[in-house]
Amino acid sequence: MDLSSVPPMLFIVSGIITITGINVTNRFAIGFIKTRWGVIAANYCTALALSTAMFLVNGLHPASALTLGLGFVTGFLYIGGMYLGMTTIGRRGASIAVSASQLSVLIPVSLSVLVFGESLRTNQIIGVIVALISLPLLAAKIGGGLNGSLDRDTLLLIITQLFVQGFAQFSSKVLVASGLGPERDAFFLAIFTSATLVTVPIAFRHRAEIGRKDYAYGGVVGACNIGGNLSILLALAALPGALVFPLVNSGGLLLVTIIAWLLFKERINRVNALGIALTLAAVLLINI
Repeated sequence: MDLSSVPPMLFIVSGIITITGINVTNRFAIGFIKTRWGVIAANYCTALALSTAMFLVNGLHPASALTLGLGFVTGFLYIGGMYLGMTTIGRRGASIAVSASQLSVLIPVSLSVLVFGESLRTNQIIGVIVALISLPLLAAKIGGGLNGSLDRDTLLLIITQLFVQGFAQFSSKVLVASGLGPERDAFFLAIFTSATLVTVPIAFRHRAEIGRKDYAYGGVVGACNIGGNLSILLALAALPGALVFPLVNSGGLLLVTIIAWLLFKERINRVNALGIALTLAAVLLINI
C-alpha cells in the first residue's frame, strides 16, 4: 500500500490517538476486571496476529539470531511494563501512569551514553534533571502538601515501571545500533510471540476470573499497540525524530490527562499537576 501521498502529520496524530487509546482502554478495564491477565493476554494475541500479517505483507526476510533473541527477551519486558502500567493506573490513575511511562525515556538516554558513548546536548541534560525532579511530585499523596506528602509505595511503583519500560525501549536502540534496523518486523514478531507464549497460559489459569469484556479490552489495546508502532515508523519516514517523538509523546500525555480528568474524574493535587507539567517539559527537552 502506497502511503506516500498521506500528510505525515496524520501519522503523528494517529500516534497520539493510539497512545491515548492504550491508556484510556486500560483505565476503563481496571474498573471492571478481576484479573489483569485476560486483558494482557488478549493484547498480545491481537498484536501477534497483526504483526504476523505485517511481516507477511512486507515479505518474508531472514532475521539474525540477535534480532530474534533480543525480541524474545524484550517480550518479557513488555509484559512487565504493561502489568506495572495497569497497576499504576489502578493505584493513582491514567495521568500518573502515562507520565511514568513517558519518563521511561530516561533509561535509553542514560544507557546510550554509558554503552554507546553518546553525548547529551545541554537541553537533554536539563530535561533529565527536570525528569528526576518530577518523580517525587508524581508520587505525592492526594490532598498532601509539599512537606511529608510523599507516597513511597507509589514512588517505588513508578520507578519500577520506569525501569522496566525503559529497558524495553532500549532494546530498539540496541537493534538499530547493531545495524539490524531493517529486521524490525521480525523483531516485533519475536516480541509479541514470546509475550503471547508467556501470558496465554497465565490467563488460562485465571480463566474463571476472566470475562468476555477482558478480551475485548485487550484486543483494543493490542490494535493500538501495533497502530502506534506503525504510525511512528511512517512518521519517521518523512519527518525527523526531533519532531516526531516530542509531538507524539507530549500530545499523548496531554490528551490522556485531559480525558482522565473529564471522563474519569481522576483527582490529582497541585503537586501531582506540577509533576505532570514537569514531565511534559522533560519529554520535550530530552527529545528535541
